[in-house]
Amino acid sequence: MPYSDGFILELGNTGIQYSVELKRWAQQANLGTIVAQLRRMPPPALLVADYVNPNMADRLREAGAQFIDAAGNAYLNEKAFFVFVKGNRKTSVHASQRKTSRAFNSSGLKLVFSFLTDPHLVGETYRRMAEASGVSLGAIGWVLNDLKDKGYVREHGKKGARSLENAMGLLDRWAESFPEKLLPELGMGHFQATSAMPWKEIRPELFGGCWGGEVAVSRLDNYLSPAQGTIYLPREELKNLVMEYKLRKSPDNSPNASETLQINEKFWLDELINVNQTPGIAPDILVYADLLMTGDSRNLEAAERLYAQIKNRIQEY
Repeated sequence: MPYSDGFILELGNTGIQYSVELKRWAQQANLGTIVAQLRRMPPPALLVADYVNPNMADRLREAGAQFIDAAGNAYLNEKAFFVFVKGNRKTSVHASQRKTSRAFNSSGLKLVFSFLTDPHLVGETYRRMAEASGVSLGAIGWVLNDLKDKGYVREHGKKGARSLENAMGLLDRWAESFPEKLLPELGMGHFQATSAMPWKEIRPELFGGCWGGEVAVSRLDNYLSPAQGTIYLPREELKNLVMEYKLRKSPDNSPNASETLQINEKFWLDELINVNQTPGIAPDILVYADLLMTGDSRNLEAAERLYAQIKNRIQEY
């Protein structure tokens, strides 16, 4: 049974009708994205997936996100009933093979990032897209065709002018794919700063970089007090930033305190993307994805506020 943006599942004779979000995979890295999507749907909302592992089941329950999967795991919590099952293992029947999507591999994500940051770019030449995104010219056509097949790019008119379609749906797919497909290529390590709130002292913009995540949104919205810092920086500037601010590599290479910084490679060029970017702050869609990745409830609230701003920006094009 359809509703305007998806499907409705009627649960027997209970009178409960769930708005359904279908996911083949429900990974822990995507927790924030999944929860954010469910919260934007008409309540009650339900995640339906091939498989939800026990850890993810616990985290979804903690977030109040109801789910069922093909292996028989479920969390359903309504006035008429309560169900929580985890630990059922997936079988070969449930383990459907993932299909590679050119639009949502690392190169495709860079191009989609450029489109969502500057929607006018989708109407430009392939060469201009390649220059702006850093994606090879030969890959542009493949990514565009995949986006057209998925309904995110439309060609119209005799000259084949292009425009973005369902841009916010595309943002959801980008934010969901970013931590798995692109972020692993960008990580340059975790570093310890000399102060508990390094974002008050460190200026990555002096090295061509910017703040992402919690620090960025705290400066854009004043809604969140940052607890962790994420920096995006040109790879060649890492040594200079480390020396300037006397950073040292985190012993276990994982964040554990406010003085720990995650530093990732900056994968875009500000001057090649037409974006009204606050100096020293990453583009809004990247800040949004950073917040969702944490799965933290406060960060998810900040992400929803930022989502509304992104929607307004994109609608202006």
